[in-house]
Amino acid sequence: GDDDDDDDDDDDDDEDEELPIEREAREAEEERKRVAIEAAAERASDAARQAAFRLPSAKDIEQEKHRPPDMTLIQNRLQDVLFVLADFNARRETGRRRSEYMARLADDMANFFGYVPELIELFLEMFNPAEAMEFLESNEAPRPVTIRTNTLRTKRRDLTQALTKRGVHLDSVGTWSKVGLKIYESQVPIGATPEYLAGHYMLQSASSFLPVMALAPTEGEFVIDMCAAPGGKTTYLAALMRNTGTLIANDGNRKRLTSLISNLHRMGVKNAIVCNEDGRKLPKRFNKVDKI
Repeated sequence: GDDDDDDDDDDDDDEDEELPIEREAREAEEERKRVAIEAAAERASDAARQAAFRLPSAKDIEQEKHRPPDMTLIQNRLQDVLFVLADFNARRETGRRRSEYMARLADDMANFFGYVPELIELFLEMFNPAEAMEFLESNEAPRPVTIRTNTLRTKRRDLTQALTKRGVHLDSVGTWSKVGLKIYESQVPIGATPEYLAGHYMLQSASSFLPVMALAPTEGEFVIDMCAAPGGKTTYLAALMRNTGTLIANDGNRKRLTSLISNLHRMGVKNAIVCNEDGRKLPKRFNKVDKI
């Protein structure tokens, strides 16, 4: 009789056990309900936000001008205006035109981020409102320190190893550059290491690599750099030319030549001629110029 009871218990366990297809169906239903609840909450939040926000009147703005800037107020209003513009027909105030929201957005962007109004208008012509906001916010983020390996004196691999031993946390700027390094953290001043003083690298923004890469000078060419100081791009040109050919390193500001000459010596550049001329006249002084 006991064996029969055990068999009955096993049968009950089999009936209670959830099949994989049943579990998947239950989980899918639970996920559907969760998404529906979140969507309903978001719609309610959007509706409340839409009902609460009203564009300030001309009188309100005039009063704001006579008070110290309330950056929290301006920031919140920027988000509210962007929210309305994202679905303008459904979210706008009755009787309000899109141009009114755009004018408010431009003015608040200029005040909040510290740009001249004309520049904000240019950004809003280039980007949609949400993209313009993202662009302005990205400009506020601090840029990492970047350096360029001087291949006239060392290799990037060797430089990386040397700086790592000095407590510098660094990595490549990306696959697009064979010489750039990005500094995350350093226990020593990056502009005063023995490697820096020996000309193994140049403190240089990654964006300034691009003009040199685009020009792509080669060995033996005659190249003019019309605005050479303080020498970041000039020394990169010399490295790509492998110290061959002729590199005219010109700068219209005589006071900047000191830093230019110092960097040319430190980086081991031997094919450069430094001059202080009006760059527009330089190409006429030479019979053959390969690249400028």
